[in-house]
Amino acid sequence: MSSKLKRDQIPPVEARNWRKNFNEEKEKTFNLIVPQIILEKDTYLKLAGENENRVRIYLALEEEKQNGKNVLCAYAVSAFLLGSGDVYADYETPVFKLEEKNVDYSNNTQAVIGSIRRYRKWRSGEIDAEDAEAKVRRYIYPNAYLLTKFELHEIFITQSQTEAELDFGVKKAMDVMIYPEPTEMRAEDDDMEVFDGSGFCPPFCDERSIYNT
Repeated sequence: MSSKLKRDQIPPVEARNWRKNFNEEKEKTFNLIVPQIILEKDTYLKLAGENENRVRIYLALEEEKQNGKNVLCAYAVSAFLLGSGDVYADYETPVFKLEEKNVDYSNNTQAVIGSIRRYRKWRSGEIDAEDAEAKVRRYIYPNAYLLTKFELHEIFITQSQTEAELDFGVKKAMDVMIYPEPTEMRAEDDDMEVFDGSGFCPPFCDERSIYNT
């Protein structure tokens, strides 16, 4: 019998599937170099603060390419609960770049914003519009992640780890699409209007944040 999963822990078989799916996307839509992305305990403690605020990770692109390819990077900010709902607003500072050794970018937020905007252009397909797969990236890759309190508390406080690594996986799940007009056989390129209820970032992005412009 398998041991009980911890809160927010991904079952190992599911994690393997996410990694497999991500590796498949590298051959299709994901053409970035991904260096090691590390969140240090000291950074986490500064962002979480006494109230154990949540941590939001913004994806971004380096200014310089490597071997002709864009390089992914990430920045972390503190996100606090706004009011009594589920809206989390970002503090503008401190902001840390999550390299092998985390770097405080609080005095250079314009560089952070520029880096995030480069990623948004890649995500929307503007950077390499000639790539036929570029236009679907916005439906696969999010702008940012709002991490839960529990996973970071488990790693840094309960387990007393000094650093954690952020890696990426891709879920594949069957979604429902609702058409206003039934048809017996529908072509893949059918342009009839279709509805669903999913989305990436809202509700998990702070629309007022300087990093979400």
